[in-house]
Amino acid sequence: MNIEFCTNNNQFKEQVLSFIKEWNNELDFIEIKTSGSTGKPKTIKLQKKHMIASARMTGKFLELEKGNSALLCLSPNTVAGKMMIVRSIVLELNLIVVDVNSTPLAKNISQPIDFAAMVPIQVQNSLKHLNQIKKLIVGGGTISNQLWKSISGQNITAYQTFGMTETISHIAMREISSTPINYLPLEGVSIEIIEDCLSISAPALGVENLKTNDIIELAKDGSFLWLGRKDFVVNSGGIKLHPELIESKLENLISSPFFTFGITDEKLGEKLILCIEGKVSLEKKIFLDYLDKFEIPKEIYCFDSVDRTDSGKINRIGTIERINNVERKVL
Repeated sequence: MNIEFCTNNNQFKEQVLSFIKEWNNELDFIEIKTSGSTGKPKTIKLQKKHMIASARMTGKFLELEKGNSALLCLSPNTVAGKMMIVRSIVLELNLIVVDVNSTPLAKNISQPIDFAAMVPIQVQNSLKHLNQIKKLIVGGGTISNQLWKSISGQNITAYQTFGMTETISHIAMREISSTPINYLPLEGVSIEIIEDCLSISAPALGVENLKTNDIIELAKDGSFLWLGRKDFVVNSGGIKLHPELIESKLENLISSPFFTFGITDEKLGEKLILCIEGKVSLEKKIFLDYLDKFEIPKEIYCFDSVDRTDSGKINRIGTIERINNVERKVL
């Protein structure tokens, strides 16, 4: 692996070199924290042999070749950033390191990039420069409908990834094309539905019957459609509401960062609320143009800012902990 630093951030350089040193030490594992987007962060140990297997699975799926260039624009403190470095080592790629910010292609990058991984906000701010990338994977958050259309209109091969820290980055991908398709598990990954939730097995990754809180729709060919997380499902008066699906319907209505959530209600058991960054003046009737009547939030909570994880995802749990100190509007 060759490394080219296209950054003047010495702290970031040191983080990259520190991880490479850790990778080459005598220990057979790497310690890493989970993101904390669905609960409290925890430290887990990832076996290096499993990380190597993950790198090879991705390389095979994307048909990466020795000598290809790989862009690192994600923090090496996250599993996504670490795995970009590991892929470069295992697959003998040329790693190009740039600043970790929301505009990774805006400067210092003039050569074409064979392979890159980004979070949605980075892709959104790099649409004018995506033609520099041949193959792109996007993870760490939901891709909005508009961003999906923007990516699919580019001359680029791009995939949305599905995975978690426990599975050592992604275990499935779906191509970002004009016609949305299901996630396709990588070779060696098998999935099934147990107690209404996704269960993952991938022996090469050290994963055996890993039960998640993800609700999926499993197709006969083994691909799947992700519907949302069971721990976020809201049972409101006996009607089950999936916040992630409702949020996708509201993307064209709300421009500020937002999410929906379920809180305790005496009459309904749970009620759906809308949490939004900044001030808004939305009336109940406007929601009828976007949602079914049962999907309309009962209240709106306005936060000065929503909490985010290190990877940029909205931290619902962290934000909700401040709910008693913000402005509320009943619909």
